[in-house]
Amino acid sequence: MEVHAHTHSPRKKWTHYLWEFLMLFLAVFCGFLAENQREHFVEHNREKQFMQSLVEDLETDTVELHRAIKKADSVADYVDSAIMLLRDFKPQSTVSLRLSDLIGFAGQRQLLIFTDRTATQLRNAGNMRLIRSKKVNNLLVK
Repeated sequence: MEVHAHTHSPRKKWTHYLWEFLMLFLAVFCGFLAENQREHFVEHNREKQFMQSLVEDLETDTVELHRAIKKADSVADYVDSAIMLLRDFKPQSTVSLRLSDLIGFAGQRQLLIFTDRTATQLRNAGNMRLIRSKKVNNLLVK
């Protein structure tokens, strides 16, 4: 099967050139539409992956926050106990072991680290445009 016409063939009409141009234009245009559609599909899949990762980050933060609240409550109980023991404290030559334990537990620091890997990745890589929801986008920026 030959693709190119021979030069000794009869001269073509202008309508033949018009149809050839139209077919070539439609082929390129359809290729552009297909590529555009594929790009939208890929971006929507990437958005879903980022949102799933964001939900995982929020679940991790929720667990950490509940753990921190429990620890803060126990530290507050130790502080209350230490204050009550100090209120009834009579000066002696020795300090009770109970008081030193309560002071030690009451002075614990609370370390709370939030997981922001997805939000940081979205900001740094310029992928905030992938999020279609303006409400989610604004909350991530805050």
